[in-house]
Amino acid sequence: MMFRLAQVSDPHFQCFRLASLRQLLGKRAVGALNLLVRRRRKHRMELLQALLEDLPGRAFDHLALTGDLCNVALESEWSAALRWIEATGLPADRVTVIPGNHDAYVPEVVASGAFERMFAAYMTAELRAGEAAYPFVRLRGEVALVCVSTGVPTGDLGAWGRVGEAQLARLESLLVAPEVKARRRVLLIHHPPILNRHGEDCNLRDRAALQAVLARTGADLVLHGHDHRDFFKELPGPGGSRIPVVGAGSASYAGGPDTRSRYNIYEIDGAAITFVTYAHDAATGKFVEFRRKRVAG
Repeated sequence: MMFRLAQVSDPHFQCFRLASLRQLLGKRAVGALNLLVRRRRKHRMELLQALLEDLPGRAFDHLALTGDLCNVALESEWSAALRWIEATGLPADRVTVIPGNHDAYVPEVVASGAFERMFAAYMTAELRAGEAAYPFVRLRGEVALVCVSTGVPTGDLGAWGRVGEAQLARLESLLVAPEVKARRRVLLIHHPPILNRHGEDCNLRDRAALQAVLARTGADLVLHGHDHRDFFKELPGPGGSRIPVVGAGSASYAGGPDTRSRYNIYEIDGAAITFVTYAHDAATGKFVEFRRKRVAG
């Protein structure tokens, strides 16, 4: 039976409400200024509303949000994201959420576990490797959603990410677990596991180590966000197999036709995988099919 997975990425919800002035220090101050001067024009909340209105008309079984739900990791921003998710009308077991680098903007947020606490209903797991929050696995029919965190408080103005040795070891054990390996394994990750842009300020710094894990264990599909652009590439898997890697553009971006607000739906039918990108058309105000591509099977 075909399983349809919708992916929404990098919505960057805007709801700037401070609990205390202390929150507006260091990197958050720079990020808030960037939001006021530049990002709020690029990421439009009305496009997220339009996407919300379009989703019910599409047939899908599960919705995945692959990170950067916020701008500067304020609980008010995540509350806006929660209201949007709840407005889809989907029960919690049909929505999966993972963090991005903006959701790990400053160390105190990561240390507090605020993101995991607020989105706990969408991060319940059938399988974990130990007590750590990540990675976690959600089993949905013939599909295993394997969820990784790459968000780290960088301590600088970069947007780079890291999986980390401990999480990589846990990931490898989960990817070969019998109940996971018996299904179509979909890896959900925020940063791309492949170099899409030059320089290390915005990339996954331990991507080579992640690629090595996937080369040993295999996976059926890797989905990421972060770059605010559509990408399709492949990684080598075991025995000469190829693993499709698909990057989704931003759900709120107000760019031209190639980058404007969009989301993907993946049709997983046994070994066959096709994805469809629906993008916002500025002329009509509607989401239309932008691309359809078969990537496996």
